Amino acid sequence: MSLSPPLIDTKKLFSITQAAHACGLSRSTLLSMEDRGLLTPAYISPDSGRRYYDNHNVSRILQIQRFQAMGFGAEETAKYFAAGGEAAELLDILEKKLALLQQSVEEMRLRSMQFPNMSVRIMTIPETTCCVRHCSGKSVQDRYDEMYDFYHECIERGFVLSREPLFVINESMAYLEGARTDELIPFQVCVPVVPKKGGGDTVYFPACTVLSVLYYGDYTDIYDAWRRLGTELHERGLTPAGYPRGIAIVAPYTGREIDPAHYCSRLVIPIEGQ
Repeated sequence: MSLSPPLIDTKKLFSITQAAHACGLSRSTLLSMEDRGLLTPAYISPDSGRRYYDNHNVSRILQIQRFQAMGFGAEETAKYFAAGGEAAELLDILEKKLALLQQSVEEMRLRSMQFPNMSVRIMTIPETTCCVRHCSGKSVQDRYDEMYDFYHECIERGFVLSREPLFVINESMAYLEGARTDELIPFQVCVPVVPKKGGGDTVYFPACTVLSVLYYGDYTDIYDAWRRLGTELHERGLTPAGYPRGIAIVAPYTGREIDPAHYCSRLVIPIEGQ
């Protein structure tokens, strides 16, 4: 003998229209939240399929909206509720976003010339997945030509590009002494791509702590910026944990209309023990 489900007094619940109105949303938005596993109505009529909501549902919807405003996605928000409200993981994500935002503010201040043409700091650069080409060259122009050519190749090959800027890894410490050399120096051109969508021949670079010199302007004094990086590394008693990188935040490839005086490069070297 089967038991009948308990009777639900839907008059004590809210219709989807009422719940959506209370939260300033559309009915379709609430249904989308349900599809993504973020929201379960208090009751769904087995006969009509109508959805009913209670106070807890409405409060949850408002919390979801707050998390969306903080930049959290559906998966991150769902994990928060599934973990019983444990917020440590969300806090860690938010702190990383804050660090990136602070980095962006620093770059924009430099672009606005609110700093001298160089700014030095220790920071963490995020993980990235890249397509990589091994090259060699003598000059800044050599590096740029290889970067531009490889960028074009990656697009032709159907890679899904990341929003992160292109960068070069110089396989030499000579630049940290501000050296201008006629010798060919090996370097890697790195084009950031979206993980798992760029193909199998990609290289993963983990997040790392770096000493950074943010440099503003055309490339006339770029060797002075490299020398500044080497000087700061020595004076701070830091130990390199890898080769120096030149990150092209604003460069010729970012737009024909960009004045070279407004180029912006981040020169970094990974460091140990930070």
